[in-house]
Amino acid sequence: MKEIIHRGKKLVVYCEFCGKEIGYLPFKCKYCGGTFCKEHRLPENHACSFDKKHVPTTPSPSRSEGSKNKTYKPIKSNGAPNIDRLLRRQKRKKRRARNIFNQSMGGGMYSFSIATYLIMAIFISSIVALFIPQFTCLSYNSFFGFYLWTFITAPFVNYSTNYFGIFFLLILILLFYNIIKIIELRFGPKFLLGLFLFSCLVAGVTFFLLLIPVQFIYSPLIVDTIYVGLAYSGLLGIISFLIFSSLNQEMTFLLFFIPIRMKGKTILLLLILLRLIPALLNGLFDPYYFLIYLLMYIPDLGGILGSYIIFRYKTRQKVRLY
Repeated sequence: MKEIIHRGKKLVVYCEFCGKEIGYLPFKCKYCGGTFCKEHRLPENHACSFDKKHVPTTPSPSRSEGSKNKTYKPIKSNGAPNIDRLLRRQKRKKRRARNIFNQSMGGGMYSFSIATYLIMAIFISSIVALFIPQFTCLSYNSFFGFYLWTFITAPFVNYSTNYFGIFFLLILILLFYNIIKIIELRFGPKFLLGLFLFSCLVAGVTFFLLLIPVQFIYSPLIVDTIYVGLAYSGLLGIISFLIFSSLNQEMTFLLFFIPIRMKGKTILLLLILLRLIPALLNGLFDPYYFLIYLLMYIPDLGGILGSYIIFRYKTRQKVRLY
């Protein structure tokens, strides 16, 4: 095999998934364009995002007619690529991939990743919110009573009036924990935390927009007792981000070690219905408080909207690069 040598330096290729040095001809994924080793060459082994879509081409009816109408445009060349810049980029990718892989798969004190710490913070904050929701959750006082610290605590709280809400949160995490880990392993811990916080931000804006008409319809005593946590919306944003790239493909997730296979769009629809159906059912049995129930459940769907905004931004950014 020929080695690429430039100015006395050898251009070494590394796997974009595990950071392993590739001493042979690397495998390039035709679905996402990444470079991987032989262990991670298959799409299911490197959490392929399937950003590149196959566009079928239709041949012209006649080659002679096509050759007559064919025109050539001058191509501007920027010269040979800067090999030193490519080497530095490869080193940064190698360092980043190894750090992420060691933090996610390693042992010792580095075995806990950002996803693990995030879930632990959500569970602890959600238990505390059972006793002091007015100081931890988003509410009317957060915007008009100057409870500014709740903007920091609310993203890590999933509020419920009883322990059933925490149990439901545990089931959701057990179902989709692998998806959360894949996003951290694929895009890095900073992106995972940024995606979570941005999804919570969009959910908080949704809560504020719904709160404005509600405060003029209901009594202040009722409005002041509405508490909303944003952790559920942040988790929905993380989960739906990976689903957006594979809406028409089957995905496998584990429920107590039982594999369950569903299409991506089916999973996304179930996540939306989990927040929409309780609001509609409660409003059906108690129509007077219908807007109150919408204010309690609908803001969580803002996390899916925030995730979709970031997904569209990243896909457009990749299209520009190619």
